[in-house]
Amino acid sequence: MKRIKQRRNNRAAVCIITALVLLAAWCRNGSEAWADEPVVVVIDPGHGGENLGAEYEDYVEKEMTMTVANAMKEELEKYDGIQVYMTRYGDIAQDMTLEERSEFAQSVGADFMFCLHFNMSEQHTLFGAECWISAFGEAYSKGYGFASVEMELLQEMGLYSRGIKTRLNQKGTDYYGIIRTAAEREIPCVLIEHCHLDQENDKPFYDHDEKLKAFGRLDATAVAKYFRLRSEELGADYSGYQNADVPVPSGVVKPDSTETDICMIEVLDQNMETGEVTVQVSAMDYDSGMLYYAYSYDDGETFSGLQKWGDKSQDTITFTMQVPPHIVPRIVVNGYNGFDLYKTSNTITLPSMDYKTQEELAKELADQEAVESAAVAESPREYREITYDTVPEDNAQVTMSLGYFLSVCGVCALLVLGMVLSLVLILRSRKRRRRRGRRRRR
Repeated sequence: MKRIKQRRNNRAAVCIITALVLLAAWCRNGSEAWADEPVVVVIDPGHGGENLGAEYEDYVEKEMTMTVANAMKEELEKYDGIQVYMTRYGDIAQDMTLEERSEFAQSVGADFMFCLHFNMSEQHTLFGAECWISAFGEAYSKGYGFASVEMELLQEMGLYSRGIKTRLNQKGTDYYGIIRTAAEREIPCVLIEHCHLDQENDKPFYDHDEKLKAFGRLDATAVAKYFRLRSEELGADYSGYQNADVPVPSGVVKPDSTETDICMIEVLDQNMETGEVTVQVSAMDYDSGMLYYAYSYDDGETFSGLQKWGDKSQDTITFTMQVPPHIVPRIVVNGYNGFDLYKTSNTITLPSMDYKTQEELAKELADQEAVESAAVAESPREYREITYDTVPEDNAQVTMSLGYFLSVCGVCALLVLGMVLSLVLILRSRKRRRRRGRRRRR
């Protein structure tokens, strides 16, 4: 009996060991299988169907986002370990709601969703690229991590960065429906506004299909970097790429809703001959940093277009503005923060800039030449007489001097002639007297 029990115990031990070995093998194989599972991403070309999106000149947003999305998908599929889906292909007959787009992303097991767009502003003044992300939890952390990569590449392309932002609706949830509905399904989502269609600063980046495809390839590179992908075909290896460390926020990351905190100006130089004024601006926003500035020379009645603040880490910048002639400049500057809210600076009044521009000087010269030409055309003889009488004054004086000289010479000649005749008469008279005297003596 003891032997039987011992055999049974041995068998049980073997079974347990075997089970443990099999479990370990399964765990190892399962983890390897998990590691080999591809990254799943969903590309959402903004708008579609009857929803055209932004329209400006000959550009339609829904068509542009489709071009970008196709290029992005084609580029991403050259990398290993990624599965790419799109919410629409071409121009679908009916619009897909934002809820349906997020449901589709959930159905394919998406690890991330990228919503592609182009921007416009109400006053057609804004320019640059920006990314919108969720204001909550891991959706914020992951969204900010990817958006950091995306914005870095867009800046390298030459676009001005408007930043990475959150936006809330009146209920205090994410404003953009695609971000909100994706976050509800625990799918991080970033809405990419590549640039503004209604601004000349951005037009060189989108005015050709090849440039739109370049946006798509850039977006794909950002995804590849974020997920540390490799591509033998492209010769790219981002396996060692370091993403930004973005902590998961404990509360809501609210957008900046206040104007710029400080905005002061100082005039460094005023050139009275050219109208150039050099201004130093000191401005700060403690929440979202500085983004643009605009200046006025008429105390804020009119302003320049928005100008790039430049290095957002600097609180003080210097610029030179052109003030028109014949006015008393009253300089004022608006400093805009990262959410397009601004503060107006102090006003500085300068001495009158009463100078003539090159255009004014040229016009005066042209007007004078036109008057002279008209005078010649209307009365050429009179013009010649006036020219003769008034211009060669020295010749007239010479003529008068010559006449006076000749008159004097004539008088002198007459006097000399008179004296000679008198002398001749005297000599002849003496001869006669001598002859008479001789005759008498004889």
